[in-house]
Amino acid sequence: MIRIFIVDDEKYIRNEIRYFLEKYSDIEICGESGDGDEALENIEKLKPDCVFMDINLQNNSGMLIARKISENKNHPLIVFATAYDHYAVQGFEVNAADYILKPFSEDRIKLTIDRIREKINNKNINKEEKGHNIENESGTSLEKLCIQKNNKLVLIDVNKIIFIKSEKNVILAHTLDSAYECSHSLKELESRLREDKFMRIHKSTIINVDYIEEIIPWFNYTYKIEVKGLKDCDLQVSRNYLKKFKNFFGI
Repeated sequence: MIRIFIVDDEKYIRNEIRYFLEKYSDIEICGESGDGDEALENIEKLKPDCVFMDINLQNNSGMLIARKISENKNHPLIVFATAYDHYAVQGFEVNAADYILKPFSEDRIKLTIDRIREKINNKNINKEEKGHNIENESGTSLEKLCIQKNNKLVLIDVNKIIFIKSEKNVILAHTLDSAYECSHSLKELESRLREDKFMRIHKSTIINVDYIEEIIPWFNYTYKIEVKGLKDCDLQVSRNYLKKFKNFFGI
């Protein structure tokens, strides 16, 4: 059973969401609220699997509430249900499970429910495979990274990122075709990216291990990294990160 909490300051909107969701036998509405502070308290107490959240609440910012929810361990998935599409980028920055626009349609709600099921199923599978609770790990990891391109904010799939490097006080995410500036610090990215895919190898560098092609012994018992698709890429494993790197690859 998937337990859902609804947050919207309009009672008729909460009723509409409830109407759509109650059609699904595996969905349980565990609570609802029109006030952000009350919602935070109830979400902490009820521990739902997912929260349907309006962005523009009368007395609170839904985005702020969502960020507070995301700070907690084992936090629920968040679905933004709003009349405003210009908050979509911020929605992805808090790793929202989905972003749906009013007025709602039955087909669009069904797509959202399918996505929620998939994410929850993936969490459960990961728990079984690793033998410990990684709900916080999978729930907070970035799937999209907000970067700057031509004075615009653009979302790119993190799987397309080869490495991220601090260069002259600018954080650049490198892909096969370009390098994009992003506003996150390396420390924040290290904590938000999947640790089984992205690894800190230097104080200035995080690498996507899927793109590592060769590991070359280098000076002072460290390693130089050759990546797939990019030539003349100067990436090295510093001594501070050497032990973790060797343990990861069983060197």
